[in-house]
Amino acid sequence: MAQVGAERHQGACRSRRGQVGGVAFVSGEFGTWHHGLIARWWSEFNVATPEELSYFGAAIRKFGEPVLDLGCGTGRIMFPLIGEGFDVDGADISADMIALAGAEAKKRGVSPRLTVQPMHELNLGRKYRTIYICGSFGLGGRRDYDREALIRAYEHLEPGGALLITHQNLPYDDDGKDWAQWLPSHRADLPGDWPAEGDRRTASDGDEIETLFRVAELDPLAQRTTYQMRVRLFHDGQVVKEEDYDLRINIYLVQEVLLMLHHAGFRDMAVEAGYTGRPATRDDGMVSFVAIK
Repeated sequence: MAQVGAERHQGACRSRRGQVGGVAFVSGEFGTWHHGLIARWWSEFNVATPEELSYFGAAIRKFGEPVLDLGCGTGRIMFPLIGEGFDVDGADISADMIALAGAEAKKRGVSPRLTVQPMHELNLGRKYRTIYICGSFGLGGRRDYDREALIRAYEHLEPGGALLITHQNLPYDDDGKDWAQWLPSHRADLPGDWPAEGDRRTASDGDEIETLFRVAELDPLAQRTTYQMRVRLFHDGQVVKEEDYDLRINIYLVQEVLLMLHHAGFRDMAVEAGYTGRPATRDDGMVSFVAIK
């Protein structure tokens, strides 16, 4: 059975519970949304892409094991890599995510070390050859936490080991929305209305889960975006539970991340285009940082 740690931190999404018209609800106050029904959504419906698995698998073969999936969630990348024979541990801020990952590990008959721990408090007692952060760097909205997270990752690497960060929160990735929302005239209408319909899918037990998403705020001075997600659980076609969460994401440009990596102690750094392994160009909206200790 997977080994599960028990640490939480104040940046996790706090919630309040109650009843509205007979429907149980949870309302998140700040930070992240990777809890409750969202964690279940990730476990049920989010799977790793072939590009992701190929990229991280190649990195592990190059830099070695053991491996840490930092911000592992429910294990969508971790478990396929374990299935390839790699020694991969997982850490995540969300106890709900880690609990689901632990259940999946038991089902698969594998025993990764799983720990509930925020990145900026990382303290695992083990050194790694490869650490990767897939799409979760900057979540939570605290820049001091992000800086400390990179320092902690550096400290957990063996000499010659590598930290990989896939980064897709670049504001120029979508010219129809992201850059435009930096302008006052485009931010005036935030938050907009909730969409009339969301993404509604059938879970493994026959219940349905629906997610709705909107941008709540963009602060160009703080370089931070706040998103809101509403998730509903349907049983026999009726809403039986509803949860609201806020997610704050710090917006980092490439040169900022490189400076932060340098501050953490890294000196050998590269910026690659997405999951291709080739050097990034100015037209690449998603990049991967490779920093070697």
